[in-house]
Amino acid sequence: MNWDSLRVFAQRCDAFGIAVPEPLARGLRLFDVAEAHAKIPGGRVLDLSDDELRERITHIAIRRHDGHDLRSLTGMTPGVSRVQDQLRAEVVRDTVPLLEEIIIGLQPHFDEAAAPLVDAAQRHGITYNTTSDFIVDQPAETIAAYRAAKKSWFAMEPIASFRILISRTFGLEPMGSSGVDFSVLFAEGESWGHNGRYYLEGKTTSHLDWFALASAGLRLNGIAVLHRKVQERRAVEFSQKAPAVAREIREAGESVFATDHGPQPPLPSYPR
Repeated sequence: MNWDSLRVFAQRCDAFGIAVPEPLARGLRLFDVAEAHAKIPGGRVLDLSDDELRERITHIAIRRHDGHDLRSLTGMTPGVSRVQDQLRAEVVRDTVPLLEEIIIGLQPHFDEAAAPLVDAAQRHGITYNTTSDFIVDQPAETIAAYRAAKKSWFAMEPIASFRILISRTFGLEPMGSSGVDFSVLFAEGESWGHNGRYYLEGKTTSHLDWFALASAGLRLNGIAVLHRKVQERRAVEFSQKAPAVAREIREAGESVFATDHGPQPPLPSYPR
């Protein structure tokens, strides 16, 4: 996680009408204060008083002296960098406990957006591979469900994108044996995986297959539910392996979550 992703998260909160968590709002303000403090004062000197001139000289001298730390950065930069690193860690630590409330607040909006697609998948058997050529010969109710599902896909996209952004920004990506897989973030039941199974063409950089996920229901899962689902799935998988291997993994304390995987790729549009 970095300051750019934290700032993007704050902007997305604003876009959803969600109050930016107080630790993050204060952290961003302090980040800007620290950044500004490293800048050399400007402006005319001829108009300064004797004391103001002495102060200007002191400020410039401090900011221009040779440094011998942090790759020989100069002036205030080493101190600013250290403060901003510590500030980021504190912002993340204090904001993470507030994320659950944000996610829960979005759940009704996600449920409403997802309902037509869940209906199309569960009652009409519509999948990602269902084509309009096939649908045109179906009953009117199925045709209507197919059209509603396409609108539902678009309606879910910004909420799902924001939920993924939350995980990425705060190092809470659910980890599997083959890396990050976000399908569990949106699975009400057990129709989710951690090896790209529920992604289109199995590519985790592409979009999730919402129809496949919807077969057991869709839900915007909070951090606690996500953690429980992953831990329960792992417990089943571990029990199927040799006891020694399972014990080794448990003793290693493998984390359910990642820590940092860079910026989030944009979600593509509905492909049909």
